Amino acid sequence: MSYVSLAWLTVMVATFSLYWLTPEPWRRGTLVAVTAVFLAYMAPVSAVILVGFTAVTCLIARQPHPAGWVVATVTVGFIAILSVFKFGARGASYETILREGLIPMGLSYYTFRCLHLIYERHRGNFAETRSAEIVAYLFFLPTLVVGPIHRFGAFQRDFYRVRLDLTLLGEGLERILYGYVKIAFIGNYLIGGRLGDWMHGIQSEHPSLYAYLWIVQGGCNLYFQFSGFADVAIGFARLLGFRVIENFNWPYFSKNLSEFWQRWHISLTSWCRDYVYGAVVSVTRSPALGAIATLLVIGLWHELSLRFICWGLFHGFGLIVWQRFQIVKRRLPAVVWPPAQAALAVLSTLLTVHYTWFAFAIVRKPDLAGVLSVWGAATIGFFQ
Repeated sequence: MSYVSLAWLTVMVATFSLYWLTPEPWRRGTLVAVTAVFLAYMAPVSAVILVGFTAVTCLIARQPHPAGWVVATVTVGFIAILSVFKFGARGASYETILREGLIPMGLSYYTFRCLHLIYERHRGNFAETRSAEIVAYLFFLPTLVVGPIHRFGAFQRDFYRVRLDLTLLGEGLERILYGYVKIAFIGNYLIGGRLGDWMHGIQSEHPSLYAYLWIVQGGCNLYFQFSGFADVAIGFARLLGFRVIENFNWPYFSKNLSEFWQRWHISLTSWCRDYVYGAVVSVTRSPALGAIATLLVIGLWHELSLRFICWGLFHGFGLIVWQRFQIVKRRLPAVVWPPAQAALAVLSTLLTVHYTWFAFAIVRKPDLAGVLSVWGAATIGFFQ
């Protein structure tokens, strides 16, 4: 089901109405039931998997201190199941994946939520929880389909103090409207439609400009679509009285790649920072290897394919260069003239956003030859 559809709007309105009309003692159970029915109807395979994942997660999270080998075994099992579907869907467009159900609905998101719960319990970062809390956390309709990968601690706090808050209600409606403006008007109409039509008209006469605009268009449209989906999910959650993690924070205004990855897909990058980067650095004592491993996981989470491995490596090596530059930077004279500082800030922002836009071309083209071709055409235009 598309988020930009009358059907999804109907689901949100019906869920909101049923949720708040239900007496308080049964309200949370009602939301779980609605989520389960929705998932069983839309994606029965995903419903079965989520039930299984939830049962295993509850079993482990209820233990005083889960053994390391148990945590490792469950991690391998969950990731193996996710990987099987990811491998089968490699190379397919997002629309094809949704239409043909190549990846069970929400699998990428709730797999990482389950692992988050298990890891935090293993670390002893939260006390023993009730199974009802875990089930409600995993069967949470607003974030089931497109994220974000919200954290259990924040959800647990809201779980016990949910009430009809007019402030949250207003914020939720505003965020949903904001998200739909991003997706439908800015992304689909302006960037995909009007700009796309104009680009098509200049393609034959100005191939270099077309190649550059194709790169820019892809990066901008991806942001407005993806962040718009996140806005709808966050707004929907607030309508139900829950605040979930923000997923984007103006990432294209970042001054370096490290800052970009703190502002882009925040829920996923923070998950990988906590459970991948920290683990690799603690073992290897190498921030560089930590950066490479983290970006590889982020890439493969999106798609199990060579092009996303290349995309992850491209960003990983970019982060390593930035890390090394920080060492060199300390030896350089400080820039104190305000106009020069402002110029450097603008330049670093432009370099960062173009690096990320050019990186997205890696996953938009079917092969390396196509990527190099569009990079070359776009770059040549600057020297003509």
